[in-house]
Amino acid sequence: MPCIRFQLNIPAETYRRYYQGQVNEVQVRALDGQNLRFPAAILRPYLSHAGVSGLFELEFDENRRFVSLQRLAPG
Repeated sequence: MPCIRFQLNIPAETYRRYYQGQVNEVQVRALDGQNLRFPAAILRPYLSHAGVSGLFELEFDENRRFVSLQRLAPG
């Protein structure tokens, strides 16, 4: 399945807006230059007191629907 890698660094204070439902999507630029938008909720397993950071790989199916997200390296 296709995968996109991206670096992410969202401080805890910023992520709070996602958590509170004020913002529903995260938009990032992938390492290959593509713009990527996905639901903020998929980041919750990686949330710490410092926020969310690291190198991530998002896997999606042929219809571009989310399959999985994993952190490849901490930020």
